[in-house]
Amino acid sequence: MRRPVRPAGVATTAATATSAAAAGAVAALLLLTGCTGGNPSAPTAAPAAATPVATAAPVATSTANPEVDPAAAVARAGKEPYAVSVRSTIVSGGEVFMEITSRQNHNTLFTGRQERRIGGRTTEIVVTADAEYHRVGGASGSWTRSSVRLNGTAEYDLAGYAPVLLSLGPEARKGVETRDGVLVHHLAGHLDLDRLGQVSARARSEMESEGVTGIDLDQWVDAEGRTRYAEKRWTADGTAALVTMAFSDYGPPEVFDSPIPNAA
Repeated sequence: MRRPVRPAGVATTAATATSAAAAGAVAALLLLTGCTGGNPSAPTAAPAAATPVATAAPVATSTANPEVDPAAAVARAGKEPYAVSVRSTIVSGGEVFMEITSRQNHNTLFTGRQERRIGGRTTEIVVTADAEYHRVGGASGSWTRSSVRLNGTAEYDLAGYAPVLLSLGPEARKGVETRDGVLVHHLAGHLDLDRLGQVSARARSEMESEGVTGIDLDQWVDAEGRTRYAEKRWTADGTAALVTMAFSDYGPPEVFDSPIPNAA
């Protein structure tokens, strides 16, 4: 449940290596999107057979033309609180491992609602201002409440990555493209661990623990400097991982309530 508010100032796959890469991809994606790390006491969805990879369709909502200089657009990215919808796909070894849809607040206390799908199983997560709730199996499942908000931060919304890409020089500027009828700046480049650490020490640590020395990042930003679509690639233990993220429906921050009636 959510209501608008006024803005205020892993699994068994084809090979063990594939499982490890998928687990690393999950952890990295959760870091990059401000999602929680999960409730250890909550049940975990059992993975099903991997699904062949499908092309993710980016979503864009702005029709404004971008600035000629992408740096000018990136500089316009606002610092005010906002809500955004995110659709993410994690691909490991050429197969879809997990799909995530979420609505979440950024530039303020992280709250939101998320669904993670692995095969035919769905895990729902609701993060409120003072607790975190998990449910596995849809309406037939039961919500589990934790008073500890795990890793509930709002700094990993990709906004910090565009300036780092621009710092790579002219080669990072791939030009203006049209995605879903919207003009966006395409930025791309390789971020080693040092550059990754400029944005998130936690993301760097996670990648380093997986034996990853860097990531390849493509990021598309609109005229307001907001990320509309991103693709992140790396290889761990010889297995290629890909994370795609589509951002849409930017708006004022929202309140996410407990899914349990009369929850304390």
